[in-house]
Amino acid sequence: MIVMIVVVILSLFGDDMIIYVQNYGIYKKLVRRLNQEEVESLNRQITSSEIEAVINSLPTQKSPGSDRFTVKFYQRYKEKLVPFLLKLFQTIEKEGLFPNSCYEASIILIPKPGRDTTKKENFRPISLMNINVKILNKILAN
Repeated sequence: MIVMIVVVILSLFGDDMIIYVQNYGIYKKLVRRLNQEEVESLNRQITSSEIEAVINSLPTQKSPGSDRFTVKFYQRYKEKLVPFLLKLFQTIEKEGLFPNSCYEASIILIPKPGRDTTKKENFRPISLMNINVKILNKILAN
């Protein structure tokens, strides 16, 4: 699991992140803070029950990503989706490669309330990611 986290960081930030981490000694600081239980937790296999729990915990009012599948869809069909997601996440961990959909996000500009919408600084960007990526992110973060 720790390898998967490193792969995510590298895929998002590339070699610059490695140089940054090395220059500032962040890796050593993080590793020293992990106890044995935390290391074991990071290296454990993802389980079906963990995926199901994350699906149940996702807020239903959020917008979907580019695949247009909503949280409500995942919650309604979770019995069929959980085995598929488990296999997907295990393949990602085994091969260290993410499907292209994991790198996709739709960036939407949301106007700030009560502000002049003719000025760009009065908008805030949000990234809409696919739900399967949100599920994996929540599992890795917990």
